[in-house]
Parts: sequence; structure tokens; C-alpha cells
Amino acid sequence: MTDINKRCKKCDKVLVRDEIAIYLKLVNRGAKEYLCIPCLAEYFKCSEDVIHERIKQLRDMGCTLFS
Repeated sequence: MTDINKRCKKCDKVLVRDEIAIYLKLVNRGAKEYLCIPCLAEYFKCSEDVIHERIKQLRDMGCTLFS
């Protein structure tokens, strides 16, 4: 599911809710601009799989940022 008018601040890709949520959780809870998963992985110098695994872990723990 996409959030209307939310785009990656680096590549301008339309973001889905989990991309916004992981950015809020890992970078800045009060952010108004976000990175998509590929750009976030580049920012942290890790693979996209690491980001996806963290999303799964946080969702499984019941983090309310993730749908």
C-alpha cells in the first residue's frame, strides 16, 4: 500500500508504508522526508535483505509502525 504523495527524497520512487515506517524507526522518528529501501540500504551500507529482515523482526515484535 502506498502513502499518497510520499516519495523517496533521493530517487523520487513512490514509497510504501513499510518503507516510511523503517525510516522512522531507524533514522528519525519525526522525519517528514524518507528513503526507499534501496536508498536506505545504500545509506546504511548494507543489503536490502538486511532492511527487509529488520522490518520482519519489528513487525513480529508488534511494532505499531508496521502494518
